Amino acid sequence: MGEKGAMAVSELLCFFITLAVAVIVGTVFYKLGFPAGAMVGALIGVSALNILTGWAFMPAAVKNLTKTVAGLFVGMSMTMEMVRNMKRLFKPVIVLVGVIFTLCLSAGTLLYHVTGLDAVTALFCVAPGGLTDMTLMTMDMGGDAAVVAVLQVLRLLSVYCISMPLARILGKKLGGFVHENPKSSVEKKPLSREEKRKGMVLAAVVALIGGAVGLGLAELLHFSVLVLIGAMVTTAAVNIKTGKLYMPKAVRRAVQILSGALIATGVTADSLEKLKTVILPAVFICCGFVLINLVLALLLHRVCKLDMATAVLSSSAGGATEAALAAPDLNADPSVVSVLQISRLICTTSFYPLLVQLLYQLL
Repeated sequence: MGEKGAMAVSELLCFFITLAVAVIVGTVFYKLGFPAGAMVGALIGVSALNILTGWAFMPAAVKNLTKTVAGLFVGMSMTMEMVRNMKRLFKPVIVLVGVIFTLCLSAGTLLYHVTGLDAVTALFCVAPGGLTDMTLMTMDMGGDAAVVAVLQVLRLLSVYCISMPLARILGKKLGGFVHENPKSSVEKKPLSREEKRKGMVLAAVVALIGGAVGLGLAELLHFSVLVLIGAMVTTAAVNIKTGKLYMPKAVRRAVQILSGALIATGVTADSLEKLKTVILPAVFICCGFVLINLVLALLLHRVCKLDMATAVLSSSAGGATEAALAAPDLNADPSVVSVLQISRLICTTSFYPLLVQLLYQLL
């Protein structure tokens, strides 16, 4: 066997070891109920593997596949019902996205100046998007994805531990949404096995086409985030038109595991030393997001006339699914929360990297 053949076998073995560690540790963290457990577990497990042995390896093609599937899930959150709701919620969406972008970019700039973090890392640490998407974008733009992943997890924890209880308290004091019917007036018909199969195939084909177009544009424009955006745009367009796309939740967990493993392949002993410096940024981010949440909620309540519980939950920079599921229990309007949260997520995925690139050139 030649030198190239031996190297290929070695890389293949390292890939399978990396994948096995990521799946095992990611699954354990997910089962324990840790926030973003699949991704965080894979990140910790593969980081340990890489620091102790240096064996962690993921092929370049896995990164593009991961970004494509991540874009698929963001795009699938767009439905015709959401587009209809956008008409009456246009003003709250503009207020939410405009203010949260301004505050987060300002906070990221301040974080860059008061800590030793580079500009890209600092700006993505406070990005109000999805954990998987933001860490993948950080990698693409040359930032420290491990630091971003840690601080984004802390951001999510601050949302679950502070923002959701805050929505309940303020909703009781200042008024919450009155549920005339606790059950949705439009019950979704469960999909048959055949419908799920066809929906999965269609979703996969559409996302791969979008990802391939995005990859071509990314190579042309030297902006690799376009792979994720391409998959997101095509998936959203087809899902709005047909509403027939489907992908099991297990695939989302698989993407989170792969994303965690990808980030961890760049984690070394030096990276671990660098993580000790994020204590100040962590406190800054947790306090900052609670403050941003309150400012946005008051604006939505006063300017857009949303009830306070709905305003607080809609402006919390956590998971869109978790916020919508928690809405009925917190006396918030789940339909409004869903539209505003998903609008924030899609706008962040589409436009935040462009703003980061512009700011990076200025800083």
